[in-house]
Amino acid sequence: MEYDEFKKMFMEEVEHEIKARIIEGVTISNEEIRSPEGMTDRLIVKMENSNISMAFRLQEIYEDYDGRLDVQVEGLVDTIQENMNVREKEADVKSFIMDFERAKDHLHLRLIPGDSPALSDTPHVMIEDMALVSNLDIVGFAEDGRTCAIICDALLAHYGISKDELFEIARDNSVAMEPLKFEALEHKVASLLQEEDIYVPVDMNNTAYIATNTSGFNGASVIAYPDFYEKAVETMGGSFYMIPSSVHEFILIKDDGGINAKTLNAVIRDVNKNTLKPKDRLSSQCYHYDAKTKKLEQGLKFDKRIKEKKVGAR
Repeated sequence: MEYDEFKKMFMEEVEHEIKARIIEGVTISNEEIRSPEGMTDRLIVKMENSNISMAFRLQEIYEDYDGRLDVQVEGLVDTIQENMNVREKEADVKSFIMDFERAKDHLHLRLIPGDSPALSDTPHVMIEDMALVSNLDIVGFAEDGRTCAIICDALLAHYGISKDELFEIARDNSVAMEPLKFEALEHKVASLLQEEDIYVPVDMNNTAYIATNTSGFNGASVIAYPDFYEKAVETMGGSFYMIPSSVHEFILIKDDGGINAKTLNAVIRDVNKNTLKPKDRLSSQCYHYDAKTKKLEQGLKFDKRIKEKKVGAR
């Protein structure tokens, strides 16, 4: 079934299920809304007497379709019913977001694609082709999981602080509450690279690590922690390539001369296309950190520079 056909049928069945359960004060629509990963097609659920809406990613629902539309519909309507009580929390949530003294302890760093449309009105810092933003964890809103909002220019102005102050607070909170974590990757990277017929170091335990935070949520932002590169060099034993495996983590691979950015980028593109959901994608290319020059740059730029240097030395 093609996506457009699925979407039409799915929305019709959701509306039918809402009416069958006699869920009052709810309307649904299909809208394209701006998200950190780009414009996304959503099923929007609006509730009477509330400014809060629920938004479901239709493309992801379609990708999970296994022929049992009724199961997906029932599951989504169950979620709608379970979250109808957000209307009762609306005033408290708005008060929390607008009160800087309450919100400031819940600001954290988040790394998103550098071409995100959300950046047009969002304080951010570019790190190569990625963008560092400040995320607010909304306390007491979601019963399951974490509900977050990216700090926009208007909210920053309301808080009455500077962009630098915003990021300093978010950085300090992130470091204190979600410390940097390195985890040996071992066979996972080896198997991925071997599938692509790529050279794999003998002992991956000593050459490949996952870099994230202790929660594993938006953990790619650890590359903005003050001591990240110092600790990464110590862990890796020298220079390394960085693979943005998702917005939640980086994979670090030691630069021992046996691998190159072009090869790694091919793996990244394949994983982005066939494995990751759009909301989890961060970049389509790898990066390189030089332990001697303390320089971070796109992997292809590093490889080109080193190649030109070798040619010039002949």
